[in-house]
Amino acid sequence: MKKRLILLLILFLSIGANAQNLSGTWGYKIDGNYITLYGDKIQNQNNGGTTGTLKVAIWATNYPYNGGTINGYNLYEYRLDPLDAGRYYYDISNTGWCTYPPSGSYSLTILLLEYNGYSFEIVDYLSIDGYTRF
Repeated sequence: MKKRLILLLILFLSIGANAQNLSGTWGYKIDGNYITLYGDKIQNQNNGGTTGTLKVAIWATNYPYNGGTINGYNLYEYRLDPLDAGRYYYDISNTGWCTYPPSGSYSLTILLLEYNGYSFEIVDYLSIDGYTRF
């Protein structure tokens, strides 16, 4: 019985540790009304299966984002097709219309979201140091 419980705990913890994530260097460039969001790599580190549809987004918030529900302004986002286990996207770059927040200083965060069958949920994020003035 103890061996089964330990095996189930190890399996549960290893499943929880594998996920989709942003890796390498990520950033953005705003040029007038357009924003380019770019990064090195998005990887699916799961041992099997396929992710849901993915989105990369950049948000402006009043305070640095530390996980959980995000409150602020979605400046830009774009979708990526699902990723099979062990696969990745690399040299990611996409340009689109930037939705500006109200005037002020904001902390910016790049989010990786995955569709879970009901909605998109945040699966990884990178907070950009400092504040940006709009």
